Amino acid sequence: MSHSLSARARRVGIHAAVMVAAVFLCGGCQKTEKARGATGLEAKTLKLGHALPGGDHPYQQGAEKFAQIVAEKTGGRYKVQVFNSGQLGGERDMVEGLKIGTIDLAIAASAIAGAVANERSVFLLDVPYLFKDYDAITRVAEGDIGREMAKNWPKAGFRNMAYFIAGFHQLDNSKKPIRTPNDLKGLKIRAIPSKSSQLMIEALGPSAVPMPFPEVYTGISQGIVDGFANSMTTIYTAKYYEVAPYISITNHLVGMLNLLMSEKAYQELSPADRMVFDDAAAEAARFERNIYKEQDEKFLPLLREKAKVNTDVDVAAFQTRVDGYVPKFVELVGEPGAQELMARLVKEGRGGR
Repeated sequence: MSHSLSARARRVGIHAAVMVAAVFLCGGCQKTEKARGATGLEAKTLKLGHALPGGDHPYQQGAEKFAQIVAEKTGGRYKVQVFNSGQLGGERDMVEGLKIGTIDLAIAASAIAGAVANERSVFLLDVPYLFKDYDAITRVAEGDIGREMAKNWPKAGFRNMAYFIAGFHQLDNSKKPIRTPNDLKGLKIRAIPSKSSQLMIEALGPSAVPMPFPEVYTGISQGIVDGFANSMTTIYTAKYYEVAPYISITNHLVGMLNLLMSEKAYQELSPADRMVFDDAAAEAARFERNIYKEQDEKFLPLLREKAKVNTDVDVAAFQTRVDGYVPKFVELVGEPGAQELMARLVKEGRGGR
């Protein structure tokens, strides 16, 4: 009898142990399932970096939109993790990272991507007063010109997925309001570290100082540069008005960027998934560009409360000065067909102005 009880006790003990183990294993399985897509396969995580703040900044919102669409349309098999504020390096660092495969996706200035790819036609996008309005940006970004400019980038190890923007740019400095090109004489204005960006700044009038974006706030506060050019959205959300309180509404440039993807990572996708990523990029880019359009109106009154905003800008004087620099941009590109491409850009961007 005691032997029978002992055997039964052992069976009960074993059963209890199995149940406890099952509880732990089930909990572990639930955690694993959270990292798996609808197909049961473990999600593959891709890293996407950009240089601007997180939160409500359009770069971040556009990147998150892309990540959301990719996750939804792949059934959770792909997860895009967004790193903001230069966590993965400056824009050139990130583009170089795409080439060697240390990151998968990045948002970077078109001029930087073109320089790294040694395909310089994209430099023409830095000609000031090229775009009449947001509709003109879309015509160029989603049309033949936009595709032609980036068609050879995959040979350099990365590809253009879509054109993001940094909005219409204004001049922001620590010294004085800007009304004419003469007001910029003697000022040092930050330029993206690319020859076309430096030429763009010089076309407006000041001295250009190449500087990675993450260094700009400190550079202005320490007097290394007197100011920079960017959208009202960036000036407000990143609080550049704290170190550069003079904001002149010049609308001289639309900062053109690209959502880039490592060619290695892209080729590892199935043909069906490539279509998902392509479509997600196009939709996220339209979403991001529209945010800037809405926020131009939102942030102007908010900046008036924080800084000294000048709307009395002699745009005609700036345009006249810039037009004299257009041949220099064509010469800088130095590729066959650059002159013709410039003419097409002016027609599409300025609407025949």
